[in-house]
Amino acid sequence: MAKQLKKWQGWLLFGGAMVIIFLLGMLCSSLLERRAEVASVFNNRRTVMTDSIVSQNEKFAEDFPKEYQTWAMTEDTSFVSKYNSSQEVDVLAQRPEMVILWAGYAFSREYNTPRGHRHAVEDLRKILRTGSPGVDGQEDIQSVLAGLAKVLMFLA
Repeated sequence: MAKQLKKWQGWLLFGGAMVIIFLLGMLCSSLLERRAEVASVFNNRRTVMTDSIVSQNEKFAEDFPKEYQTWAMTEDTSFVSKYNSSQEVDVLAQRPEMVILWAGYAFSREYNTPRGHRHAVEDLRKILRTGSPGVDGQEDIQSVLAGLAKVLMFLA
């Protein structure tokens, strides 16, 4: 004999199915609205850009005001905490033992915490470790050989 569901169990199953169908409908509706929003943003641009790469951030302010506003907030360098900050901090001056730990690596020359997106290019241009030149434009052979020796000892 087949087991029959009680009347209240049938209604509970029906109600649960209706709730699930409603939630799936809301999810689909949200996805379709997002897709339409993205299409309208790209089709109704106020500033037409002919170049494939545009580096003037102010040109995006009119078309993407929220994104531009949050990007502009990265200029504020007043945040400071124990582990991170939006100010430039010389970590090697705070912890000189890191120079020994990173001997031979580009980090041993200079390691500053980044200040935010707005200062990224400026930080990359002035940092010592990007090109890894020595003091007089000569490569620091001893530090490179020391790092290579550590790698070879690790692999052996």
